[in-house]
Order: sequence, then C-alpha cells, then structure tokens
Amino acid sequence: MHNLTFILSSQKIENQDPKWNEKFGAELIFWGIVRKLENGKSIKGIEYNAYPELAETLANRFALEAEKNFGEHEAQIIHRIGFVAVSEPSVVLKVGSCHSKVAYEVSQWYLEKIKKILPIWKKIVY
Repeated sequence: MHNLTFILSSQKIENQDPKWNEKFGAELIFWGIVRKLENGKSIKGIEYNAYPELAETLANRFALEAEKNFGEHEAQIIHRIGFVAVSEPSVVLKVGSCHSKVAYEVSQWYLEKIKKILPIWKKIVY
C-alpha cells in the first residue's frame, strides 16, 4: 500500500480549505495555474490529454519510490484533462510530512515526475 492519491479530472479544481492531518507537522499545497502568456503570446488556455491507465500505473510507482526515498508522507495529485482556461488551476499537489524540509523536497520531486514522465500532454489554445 502506498501514500498517494492520484486523480485525473475533467472538472474544475476548487480551492478548498485543507483538512489538516494531526500525524504531520508540515503540509504543502502547490497550485499550477494556466498563465496568460505562453512563449510571449496571449493564450485562451490549454487543452490537456492523458493516457489514464498508464498515468495511474506510473503514479503508483512514483508513490512507492517516494516513500522509499523520503520516508513516511502523504500526497495527492489532481490533474485536469480537457480544456483549462487562463487563471484556472491545471494541477494541484498536496503533500504532508513530519518535517518541512521533507515536504518541500518530496513536493519538488513529485512535480518533476508529473512534468517529465506522466503521460499527460498539453496543447496551447491561442
């Protein structure tokens, strides 16, 4: 069993107050927001596509690797698929750990995995 909840969703990601976990002393939330400019040009948003089954399999592998490398923590990744307009979040990463240093390190580690390895593709909509 691992420590990651992974969700691909076509629904808007709502900004909700976090539910604190008494087990951890550090909780981080990263919001990846679609910015107005891409390569110096104004955009309307980004169209995201994914290979859900492979993304789920890889996310499960990441979770096991992260637990081995960083110790006990919890993580949740929510990534949008479909069209995401400017100023809306396309990805949210929540991490809880016992100490702040680990929370920052594991957050950055998961973000790199999301960007470089997960089969999620984006197409800029001008």
